[in-house]
Amino acid sequence: MKKIIIQVLVSIVVIIFVFTAGLWAGFSFNSIKKYFLSSSSGSSDTNSTQEEKPGLFEGISETIKNRFNLTPFEEAFDYISNDSLTTFENQELLQAAIEGMLTLLDDRHADYFTIDEYEKITESYSGTMSGIGIIVTQDDEGRVIVVKPLPDTPAGSAGIREGDHIVAVNGQDISEMVLENVVTLIKGKEGTSVDVTFYRPDEDRTFKITLIRARFYVPNLFAEMIEDNIAYIQYIGFQDGGAEFLESEIEKLIGEGAESIIFDLRNNLGGTLDDAVAVCDLFMDSGAIVTVRGRTDSEERVDEYFAEKGKYTEIPLIVLINGFSASASELVAGALRDNKRALLVGETSFGKGTVQVIHELSDGSGLKFTTAKYFLPSGVSIEGVGVLPDIEVVLTAIDKEDLQLNKAIEEIKKMTRGQ
Repeated sequence: MKKIIIQVLVSIVVIIFVFTAGLWAGFSFNSIKKYFLSSSSGSSDTNSTQEEKPGLFEGISETIKNRFNLTPFEEAFDYISNDSLTTFENQELLQAAIEGMLTLLDDRHADYFTIDEYEKITESYSGTMSGIGIIVTQDDEGRVIVVKPLPDTPAGSAGIREGDHIVAVNGQDISEMVLENVVTLIKGKEGTSVDVTFYRPDEDRTFKITLIRARFYVPNLFAEMIEDNIAYIQYIGFQDGGAEFLESEIEKLIGEGAESIIFDLRNNLGGTLDDAVAVCDLFMDSGAIVTVRGRTDSEERVDEYFAEKGKYTEIPLIVLINGFSASASELVAGALRDNKRALLVGETSFGKGTVQVIHELSDGSGLKFTTAKYFLPSGVSIEGVGVLPDIEVVLTAIDKEDLQLNKAIEEIKKMTRGQ
């Protein structure tokens, strides 16, 4: 069986985002797929079916057998499958069993994905996808909120705004859904249509719009030179190879005369740990970046990441954050601040300090749960707390200018003059 483990520093699944292979390992039950194939052709007689079909956990490793008595589970599966007045497909029973285990974790980030849902989630590995072109998050009240519509995409062209809420997809109420399942409803084949119902808080109105799905590239940054030789870089998300692309863009901007950098992590929902560490490493000479504490293969595990000699360690740097800066972006902002490498401007970040993995199971479905917490160089966890800015600037919907960016420009000019 091919097993994919995706290191996800965000519980916030992004409709246009990518995941990466990670370091945190797990196990899966390889024999379940064989059980489904063999039992589907069994006799209708209960006794003969029980005699002919292989055990549900036949072929499972001796290590697992020695740790767990799986016989009662297999017996319960057989009894319900064969004798229950209500009939279920074997896949339905297995899904219910897996979801029951995840419920026991009391983990708000845990979820099970069907084969179709998992395929849609992993579609975006390539950096391109077919969808409507929005980044979304889910708040503590379960509301699905548009963080950013991407330009030149169906949603961007239709006038969808930051802060709009998604309330239904194809007429289906999504209020009780986990974010990943909302994502799978919205994504689909290029050229097909999807009806999405939005609520716009600042206008107190609900509206439905039909969008034609399109395939588009998922950028990880936008960069430009602004006034007084200031490089402005908006980092959309942390993904494989992101830091290398960032380095090449910084080189171009320095070649154009950039003397300082404003690094915008607002609305950045996170991404991969490796890229977050690599981004920090561009701006730091030494020092701790992050410590990840968790459990894998039944053992406690601690991974510590330290900076090596960076390339842009002297250039003045300001990082912009807000309430939608989450997980990997909080890690980067916190690490640069704790190492006194950058000044933080904006609002307190989201407060996502846990690590999830997504495992592909043998039948092509998947499950996700929390495996670890990460800690900033200062030793603190930002889970439920967030990273505090050095200079707080609150931005509201009625503001006509980007006050946070304006403040960052003001402060970076001071830093440049002080060199």
